Amino acid sequence: MKYKSKNYALVLTDFILKETTPSQEKKFSDNFLKKKKKNRDSNKAKEIINLAESLFFKKTGKKKIILETARKMSLEQKNLLKSLAKKSDIVEEKINKELIAGVKIIINNEKQIDFSMQKKLQNIF
Repeated sequence: MKYKSKNYALVLTDFILKETTPSQEKKFSDNFLKKKKKNRDSNKAKEIINLAESLFFKKTGKKKIILETARKMSLEQKNLLKSLAKKSDIVEEKINKELIAGVKIIINNEKQIDFSMQKKLQNIF
């Protein structure tokens, strides 16, 4: 019987949020991978991880913030943008030369704030 990716993600997220021993973690991961292989769902791994990540952030109230810039940010710029996040939030930095200039901020892969030159040019033309 095939399971939906969301079901796998729910089980994975619930397990991650539990306090467990290393032996329980090993047993869970072995069983989880066997179940995916048995159901021929191994090709869904990336989708399951992305869904589990989203569920994890929703359940814990933490945020994953991706800062996309055209060039590497200076330490001053990084500190300014990171000061807007909580200490428990995960801040990731990405270089995207297509932005031309400016910054794009993505929160939990759902919300997006786009201050890039690319976006401004798209709005003009």
